[in-house]
Parts: sequence; structure tokens; C-alpha cells
Amino acid sequence: MSLILCYGMSIGLLIILFAWFFRDTEKRTFTKYVKKRLTSIQERSLKKTGLMNKTKILFDQRKEIIQLNMKFKTFVMISVIFLIITFAGSIFMFKITVPSIQGSQVLVMKYNVLAIAIVTFVGGIFPWLIFNIVYYSVRKLINKQALNTFILILNNYIVRNNLEAATWDSIEGMPSQMKSLFSRIQTEVNGGGSFDQTVLRTANILKIQAFRDFYNTAHSSIISGGNTDENLYRLIGKIRSKKIRAQTIKEDLSPLISKAIVFTIFMVVVYFAVGLFWPDSIMLVKQSSIGVYYTDSIIIAILIEVGLLLKYLSMED
Repeated sequence: MSLILCYGMSIGLLIILFAWFFRDTEKRTFTKYVKKRLTSIQERSLKKTGLMNKTKILFDQRKEIIQLNMKFKTFVMISVIFLIITFAGSIFMFKITVPSIQGSQVLVMKYNVLAIAIVTFVGGIFPWLIFNIVYYSVRKLINKQALNTFILILNNYIVRNNLEAATWDSIEGMPSQMKSLFSRIQTEVNGGGSFDQTVLRTANILKIQAFRDFYNTAHSSIISGGNTDENLYRLIGKIRSKKIRAQTIKEDLSPLISKAIVFTIFMVVVYFAVGLFWPDSIMLVKQSSIGVYYTDSIIIAILIEVGLLLKYLSMED
């Protein structure tokens, strides 16, 4: 502490000494430089704040879809806790004891820094991953139920000749996830929101093309009042053809995904089996020059496989 005080006082005296001998022109130049640096730091902090605000808006939008009762600050705190836990666990998990140059009796502790960094990062974003997995699961279910929902709305529109009224009449007959979603839309409209703009806001959160097309139908119905049934028929046809195309793609990808999963599971099982039954052998591998890269390659392969699997599962049915 005393050393820090000495350094601080020395630096302060040097600044005062230089400022004493500065001319007015040099003082103005120095002041401009300091102001410029402070402005740059402020702009960077504002960008970071803007990114945090965008993340908060995205979180609030998606939690509305999955009906999660949690504040953004609480979610951030949970992420920080996961970050700390995984960091501590990864340090313990990826420590390696190797003999020193002086002799085999002296052991030196080393760490797989890349593995620690990857696992810590994954641990920090794990709550966000789970949150998004739940969101995309709900989104996928909503997208799957879109065809039957809009057919039901079309049938009620033919009777009522009013799209908004036909939508509210269809809520009771909708599948469970769609029923919950349209009930919230109805509540917002009853609270003063316009029907088409509420549908558009929901479509922007879900990023489902069927809902955007439904907004276009609703907006066209409000403006012109005509051809609504034709627009609904066209919307249903687009959904049906898209589902057929998506199913064909998934059928083509399914064998490749299955082989990749089997290969990854086999690689992980072999690694842990060797470590369990032949610990000396796996220790020699870890202590070798390529041992660190071997562990890192397994971790990266698992992460890539998990990412591809999640992408495959999130594809439309």
C-alpha cells in the first residue's frame, strides 16, 4: 500500500511539474487530447450500454412468448454465477501435473488454458442457451400449428366476413400453444392496440413468415376490406408447400446427423473409458506435447456437434 502511495505521489508531482512549464498553447493541446480521450471512452461505454439495452429488449420480447416470469437483472446474475462456477470447476478439471526438468520427483502444475476459456465461456452463456432453446422450442411448436390455425380462421371468416372477429372466434378451437398466443394478442388489442400492428409485433418477435403473411392479410383487410379470403387461401398454400419442402430437407439430413451423433458419442466414451480403466495411459497422453490439443479437439468437436444438432432440431417440420 505504501509503495502504491509513493508511486501515486511521484506521478502527481511530475504532472504538476510538467504543467508548470507548459505554455498556453501546449496546455490547450494537452486539454484537447484529454477531452478527446474522455469522449472516446464515453462513446465506447455508450455502445456497450446500447448492446446491453438491445439484449434486454430481446430478452423481454422472448420471455413474453415463453411466459417466463423473471427480470433481466436476475437472469444476468444467474449467468454470472454460472460463469464463476464453471471457471472454478474447469480449473480443477483441466489441471495437469507433469514432472519438472530437475527430476521426476518434483511435479509442476500446468493448466489447459484454452479448455478452461472455452468451458468458462460456455458456462457463462449456458442460461442464455437454455432460454433460447425453450424459446425456439415454443416457436417451432407455434410454427407447426400455424397451418391448422389459419385454416380455422379462414373457415370462421367465411361465416363472419370479418377477419378480426373470425380470429377471436377461432381461439377456442386452436391448438394449445396457438390458443395461448392469440389470447395474449386479443388481450393487447382489447387494451387499445390495433389488431394488425399487434400481429406485426408478434411476427417480428417470432420471425415466422406465416405470421408476417397473416399481418399483410390483416392490414390489407383493414385498408381495402376485399380479397381477404383469397389472401388466406394463398397464405395456407404457402405454409403447406413450405412444410413439404422442409420435411424433404430434414429427411435428407437425418442420416448425416445420426452418423455425426454416433461418432461424437463414440469419441467421448472412448476418452472416458481409457481414463477410467487405463488412467496411466491417459495421463501420459495429457502430459505429452499433443495431449492438450487432443483434449481441446474433443471439446470443440462436442460443441460443434451440439450446435449442429440444435440447428437441425430448430428446423421447421
